Amino acid sequence: MQRSRAAGVWAARGLLVFVTLVWGATFTLTKQALAVLPVHAFLTLRFAAAAIATLGLAILSRRRSSAWNDARTWAVGVLAGIPLGASFLLQTEGLRTITPGLSGFLTGLNVVMVPILASAMTKRRPGARTWWGVALACTGLLLMCAGTPLAGRFPGVAETILCAMCIALQIVVVDRWAKGLDAFAVAAVEVWVTALLTWAAALFAGQWAPLADVRTWTQPVTWAAVLVNGLLGTAFALWAQNWAQERLSSAQTAITFALEPVFAAAIGWMVLGEAMTWPGILGGLLIVASMAVAPA
Repeated sequence: MQRSRAAGVWAARGLLVFVTLVWGATFTLTKQALAVLPVHAFLTLRFAAAAIATLGLAILSRRRSSAWNDARTWAVGVLAGIPLGASFLLQTEGLRTITPGLSGFLTGLNVVMVPILASAMTKRRPGARTWWGVALACTGLLLMCAGTPLAGRFPGVAETILCAMCIALQIVVVDRWAKGLDAFAVAAVEVWVTALLTWAAALFAGQWAPLADVRTWTQPVTWAAVLVNGLLGTAFALWAQNWAQERLSSAQTAITFALEPVFAAAIGWMVLGEAMTWPGILGGLLIVASMAVAPA
């Protein structure tokens, strides 16, 4: 039994590491796509792709799963989907004025917020190993951000910090109420809620016109960003998170997600030529170490 649980924990960690790799790649893809599409139009396409994919799978699995008849599935999906949608809107808006590396760092600040929120909800204080893991991850994130110029970027910084708060809330909601529910069904509801939010934001901002421009659809960067972000970075990633959080604590999930800026910085360096410094490399190593320190 103990060996089976340990295998499940490592499988969950490995799955979340892959998710953070995908997310790290999406920072650069999104930055490139925003040169073609405005923020809300891009997010509408991203979540439309994710919603269509999850809806198709939901229809195929409906007869085999009773999850869709469980009111808790819908309630938790909506409760987690609202902060999730807000986080994507804030993060993508912030990417207009800050670099992918800085966005990854600021998004990673949710690693501090998750144990605090989880403790407030459950009335249980995190253990010493959790706080050591958080401290290592935060030190690593700070080193990765060292030397990054912030002049003229404060709107993007503020938006991305608010994004981190929303991500922390979504992680804690899933940890607190999604355990025991069908991971795919909850993730699908989260996707649909987020798709509605991004559609409403695009409508409110008047950003539908670019979607009717044929030149937008013929650019490879548009297709790559929409498909990778929508299918892997959203639909698959949310299922993976919900499945993994059956086996990991919310703090361990957040600490694993702190790898996101490591991948974002590395891919930004390879694709966009962003600077990679020794403090940044050391910061990445500390984030990896934090995963080993924090308990599952």
